Amino acid sequence: MSPPRPTSAPGNEIPNAEVPDAEVPDAGIPNAEVPDAGIAPEQDLRAVLRRGPGICLLTGGQTGVDTVAARAALGAHLPVHLVFPRGLRQESGPITPASRRGVRGAVLHELASDDFRDRTRTCVSLSDVVILIDPAGGEGCRETERAARDLGRPLLILAGPGTSAPGGPDEVAGWIERTQARVLMVAGCRGSLLAAAGSGRLAADQAAV
Repeated sequence: MSPPRPTSAPGNEIPNAEVPDAEVPDAGIPNAEVPDAGIAPEQDLRAVLRRGPGICLLTGGQTGVDTVAARAALGAHLPVHLVFPRGLRQESGPITPASRRGVRGAVLHELASDDFRDRTRTCVSLSDVVILIDPAGGEGCRETERAARDLGRPLLILAGPGTSAPGGPDEVAGWIERTQARVLMVAGCRGSLLAAAGSGRLAADQAAV
């Protein structure tokens, strides 16, 4: 199945009510001074992700692990791309202005489909490798795992069922180097699941690795 193609966003304004995100500990990355990279209008997302040298981070733009990983990568000065379903949807609705400020410096992409499963499969298809952080047992994480196996993407599970590595910085860095990945997808539990399971700090620590 071909992944949904991204659509050109009508602009950088996000008309939505302020819906509070589930609380997830911040990765401690000061990025308030970084300019907002905006919503990328390019149709060929695969080419956009591989435009620059080195590694870039790709996430699905969801609350929780996706957001924490994006903040950590921005703090490490890596290029960051967030791929959203149509409407820039997160679990509580369109991304809020406050949440968007939290990932200032990342490039946002909007898909034609509004289905989270299509977004997940698209992200996996675009990536070279997938790192999964699932301390709360989310169904979205199972979808990511299935997509990685279906599409033949190397999968490293740092927390949750099927954990495949200790998750220390050296182990993760060594794994990425061995795979020679350029587009690294980080996925995991959404914010409300982490909050309900009391796993927000664990997820933040793993994402910061």
